[in-house]
Amino acid sequence: MAVALFAAGCSAQDNASPGAPPTTSAGSGQPAPSAVSLSVTPRELRGSDPCRLIGEKVLAAFGKVEYDQGNSYGQCDIQLHGPGDESVSVFVDLQAAPSERAASDPAPTPVPRDGVTVYESEGHGGLTGNMNCTRDVVLRKRTATVAISVYGDESGSRACRIADAAAGDVIRLLKTGDLPSARHAPDSLANQDACDLVKKSEAARVPGIAPGERYATFTGQSCSWGGESIDEPHLYVLFQHVDDALEGRPLTIGGRTAAVKYSPADEYSGLLGRSLPSCAVDIEYGEAGPTAEGRTEVVSVGVTGDSSKEALCSRAQELAPKALARLPEP
Repeated sequence: MAVALFAAGCSAQDNASPGAPPTTSAGSGQPAPSAVSLSVTPRELRGSDPCRLIGEKVLAAFGKVEYDQGNSYGQCDIQLHGPGDESVSVFVDLQAAPSERAASDPAPTPVPRDGVTVYESEGHGGLTGNMNCTRDVVLRKRTATVAISVYGDESGSRACRIADAAAGDVIRLLKTGDLPSARHAPDSLANQDACDLVKKSEAARVPGIAPGERYATFTGQSCSWGGESIDEPHLYVLFQHVDDALEGRPLTIGGRTAAVKYSPADEYSGLLGRSLPSCAVDIEYGEAGPTAEGRTEVVSVGVTGDSSKEALCSRAQELAPKALARLPEP
């Protein structure tokens, strides 16, 4: 589960994604074009269903559409099948600022579309060579963004056309203000903020981290204290919804089913660098829905660092009950 914590894209200064490689802000050094005033608020965007921000009819022009809510609220993975055996992925992520880029990559270009700023970038995947294309639609500068990433385009001719069509549909909704609600249940983790579950004094007990350095995702579904990358010590809280049983050594926390899982240091073939050892406690919280109906919401509290397995897992098991106690009863 800890891997998902590093998947969400967000601003390094406002809402940085824990574990992201060194990056520069999208469009740094380039002034953003003027934008129209949109009535949609960041709060309304957070409560929207990312799988419905792009209409199926718009995407159907490029292949058979298959939606997957993924494991985190605020994200959606859409598969487009065809022509032939070719499949292209469209990933939608609700985040604070335009997507981060490695310092070696060209800065995305801010482009005005119907009065709305869109940061555009494209390139080829380092492993496959397939075409990737990103369109980040900015609702409010450095506050709310709909990031659209299209990847896996073997032909190299479809990715940006799909991204442009998707961005156009998102802009239409932002301008009308008619965002599709995710209809989260009142007691859902979608309505909670992971940063509220750990006190600064508690984070300070994790060796090697600066507890005042805190990084959160736009939707509040993950928060970390300390380092920003997988090779730095840090503490994190992560909300997910899953359809598989918890992995690891079973235990009970607050009367709930839980599991503790240790992950040793690992090498990522030079792509992401070395990851430090980590230990996470995962706790079943309640039923997910309706956008993730049939899945179980899970609270994950993890500690990453150079300490021993016993020390990491002991700290995670110490903090997990405290974090759970700060959540309302589902």
